[in-house]
Parts: sequence; structure tokens; C-alpha cells
Amino acid sequence: MATYLLNEGYEVWGTSRCKERLAGFPAIHPVEMYLEDPASVRSAWHQALTEAGKIDIVIQNAGSGVFGSVEDISCEESSYIWKVLVEGPLLILQLAAAHLRPRRMGLIVGISSLAAELPICFSSHYSAGKAAFSSLLAGLSMELEPFGVDVVDVRPGDIRTSFNHGIPTTIRKESPYFPWARKAWERNEHLIKNAPESDIIDEILIKLLRDKRRSPLLRIGSFFQSQISPFLSRLTPHRMKLKMIRSYYGLNTVPPVVSSGQNGGN
Repeated sequence: MATYLLNEGYEVWGTSRCKERLAGFPAIHPVEMYLEDPASVRSAWHQALTEAGKIDIVIQNAGSGVFGSVEDISCEESSYIWKVLVEGPLLILQLAAAHLRPRRMGLIVGISSLAAELPICFSSHYSAGKAAFSSLLAGLSMELEPFGVDVVDVRPGDIRTSFNHGIPTTIRKESPYFPWARKAWERNEHLIKNAPESDIIDEILIKLLRDKRRSPLLRIGSFFQSQISPFLSRLTPHRMKLKMIRSYYGLNTVPPVVSSGQNGGN
């Protein structure tokens, strides 16, 4: 996204937990930011605003995840994920709205996920965070409409990136969920490996920058994930939707775990 905007003549202030990671993009103004730290978010925003003078487009695309069952992931881990996926991005939305609203122009893009409407197996905390973020974007879109500021919720499906490489996993082999979690991870890896390249985002940015009437919600990714799955989800009962997701990740093919019980059964 940053490269595309640079090629279109925009100046880009890019954030990272480690500014050195942006050294390979000399045209980007590097800004250090930790989403879990409100002081860091405010400092990064004010640095960019001071250097730029004004900001016309805000893209909130950073995120994190954790892989594991709801039972196995600690409250400390889930709290961190919530800060990165919801609380930090919310502060950015507030700062952006306060800057763009008085000028009655601008664009806020939030990179959510199809997981907001189609929860990913053993990634419930990620799915919950993205669902909350999507709700915030929807509310902000309605509130800023009279002020001429567009808010767009972009929900990607699987995109071929290195995102999975940085996700901590909490599934231990002794966990009762291990066979299903292993299957879900293998399926996830397969989906990422065969997913569209990240330059599919360029098409979205072209649409957002050129269209005068922007849709508040855009789904992207493979045709099945971005079009067919959400459509089927809206037509099916919730129980059936969950069964379909389990089947999509191959969890129904995992043999049940059989162990000795109190009555001596096998």
C-alpha cells in the first residue's frame, strides 16, 4: 500500500515497532509506534502530523494474533491482542477523526478481516478483535458522513504474507484440543501458501482513491472467501455456518480422541 501511494505521488508516513524495518523504503518517513501503548500512538501521530502539516489519508493496517483455543490462551495474552487489535486502532481512529472532521474531507481506511464475520478456528481472539474493529469503523462511518470524511472497512481473506510467522501458538501436545488445532494450522498454512499476493491491495487503493462514492465495506481475497463465503454465511443459520467453517478447516476429518473413562470404557 505504501509503495503504491508513493508511486501515485503521495508522501507516506509509515509506522513500525522497529523503524529500522523501514530502512529499505527510503521514500517513507519512518515513525516508531507501539499499538499497545497509548502514549506511543499519540506520539507517533503528532510526529507525523507535525512533519506533514496535514494528513489526508489514514490507513490503520497493523495487527497481531495468537493461535490457540479459548481455554488455553491466558487472559494476559488475550489482553495484549485486544490492545493491538482494538484499543490502539481506536485511538488512531479518534485522532484521525479529530483532524479530518473540521476540514470536512479525507479518507480513513481500516484493515479488518473476513474473520470479523467468519471466525477462524483456534483464532477466536483475532476474530473477536477484528469484529470489534469493524463495528467501530461502521459507527465512525455513520458519524462522519455529515462532515465529508469517508470511512472504509476493508476485510481481506487470506493474503500471501509472512503474518503467520510472527503469531505465537499456545497449543501444547498434551492439550485436549491438539489434534484439531494441528489440523487447523496445517489448513491455515495451505490457504496462505495458495492465497492471492498482497498486491491485490493495490486494486482496492485505486478504487478508494478514484471513486467519488466509496463503499463503506470492501471484501478482498479469493473469490470463494471474499464473495461466496460471506454470501452463504448470510443465508445460513448460525449453527450451520459454524459447521461449514469447521468443515472448511478440515476439523470434521480429525478422528475423535478415545480414552479410558471412569466406567472402564475404551
